[in-house]
Amino acid sequence: MMIYFHERILGSLIDDDSFRLPFWAWDIPEGMPIPDYYVNKKLAFFHTERDFSHFPPRVADLAYSTDQNHPHVSNDEQTDVNLKFMHTQMVSGARKTELFMGCAYKAHDGYCNSPGTIESAPHNTLHTWIGSSFNPGREDMGKFYSAAKDPIFYAHHSNIDRLWEVWREINDQRLDITDPDWLDSFFFFYDENLKLVKSKVRDVLDITKLGYSYEEVDHPWLSHRPPPSVPPKQARQMLKLKENKKPVLASDFRPDGRVLDGIITVKVSRSMKRESKEEEEEEAIVVYGIKVKGNDYVKFDVYVNLSDETKMNPKFREFAGTFAHIPGGGDAMKKKVKLKLGISELLKDLEADEDESIRVTLLPMTVTCTNVSIEGIQIDYIK
Repeated sequence: MMIYFHERILGSLIDDDSFRLPFWAWDIPEGMPIPDYYVNKKLAFFHTERDFSHFPPRVADLAYSTDQNHPHVSNDEQTDVNLKFMHTQMVSGARKTELFMGCAYKAHDGYCNSPGTIESAPHNTLHTWIGSSFNPGREDMGKFYSAAKDPIFYAHHSNIDRLWEVWREINDQRLDITDPDWLDSFFFFYDENLKLVKSKVRDVLDITKLGYSYEEVDHPWLSHRPPPSVPPKQARQMLKLKENKKPVLASDFRPDGRVLDGIITVKVSRSMKRESKEEEEEEAIVVYGIKVKGNDYVKFDVYVNLSDETKMNPKFREFAGTFAHIPGGGDAMKKKVKLKLGISELLKDLEADEDESIRVTLLPMTVTCTNVSIEGIQIDYIK
């Protein structure tokens, strides 16, 4: 809705009904550097409050943590990581609606406690990657209150909207939300005539009715399925050696939460649920009771059956997903949230789909994770 009304206002200002905003296709190799017209100082798209060290020819880091905790790699290596990361966020970790979309945001409660895969990353991560390292919250893009001051904000969000359409396409539109409470949720926007317009969710689900389409581009991440970092049989032997080092049990978490002040590995049972699991259900890790204090960017990654700690990288199959939090989102961001990550494909690739338990590792990717507490981890099955 925001992009749609923004386009109409801009089109009215330049007297061009056909005006449409561009999308920044950071999910394909040729689109991963910041587009030239956003870094050319002679053009209006240039913005001073950005991290200039991330300007072209550097490739965007779709899984960005911080430069200190995630050192710069070559552009070829970063591109490879990005494509495998996108496979996790768009395919293997997003096979159900609530995994990709998050929970349905409804007008009657106005709060969603479970973000979708691409909302955490690349959405939140790229906001932070672009923002200026000289500002305390990496403003402008790094904070909610200031992000829209940067012209690239709109190209970034246009690509997020495009990926929603791509996800619907690769799933044959079978996973559209049909909940009327969601479809009838509404927001108010001013149109190009300064008229206040009430817009329902159901009004903006068909982009052809809104008068636009997206340029067709390839989806190379579809074929970049991450491989295991260690051959599964070898990994199983390595994990057996780790059994002497007792992992945290799911029952060891305190009711008030456990602070994420270091790497935590949790042994999570899946046997009881597995017995009643239906074929079409997606198995998912649920990290619940996540509470973020303070006003800083926070990110932690989640791994399954990690046998070699030197290979903690989104380009490997053990990587299940990430939690990335942008500060400045108001009171709603102060509430507890859940992270849900689909792992059915991951477990098959690791040859762990018949195991009674798995080892889930939470890896802090920012020093600010000391402001994060977690109530527990469990396995769930999503229809």
